[in-house]
Amino acid sequence: MYNYTLSDFISRLNVAKRKHLKTIIIKPSNLVLSLLKIFEEIGIIRGYSLLDDYMIEVYLKYGSSRCAFSRLAVISKPSRRIYVNMLNLHKMKEFYAGDILILSTSNGFMIDTDCMKYRKGGLVMLRITV
Repeated sequence: MYNYTLSDFISRLNVAKRKHLKTIIIKPSNLVLSLLKIFEEIGIIRGYSLLDDYMIEVYLKYGSSRCAFSRLAVISKPSRRIYVNMLNLHKMKEFYAGDILILSTSNGFMIDTDCMKYRKGGLVMLRITV
């Protein structure tokens, strides 16, 4: 049993990357499914499939024996939430120049470039180092 679904999911992905695993099996939730869709669009994972026993199998993506991402980090935690508006998002994007930020907005989860395009702020959830 785990308390924070997002941290557990991200730590499993980071461990799978370190051990060069091709697939991992995780428990599903709406949060995890939304993030998996974004990860597939960005190109971090090859895909995922729902198994019969109410689990999800995630297929990691490797190219020339390197994983598609180098690090996933949780920015907002239950004890410390980090909300940004458009100005702070630009500042945060300058600070994490080569990284992709995933935000939880009123329109659902969005990557930082989409937030800037649609002029949305929100809760900064993840930082993906590619």
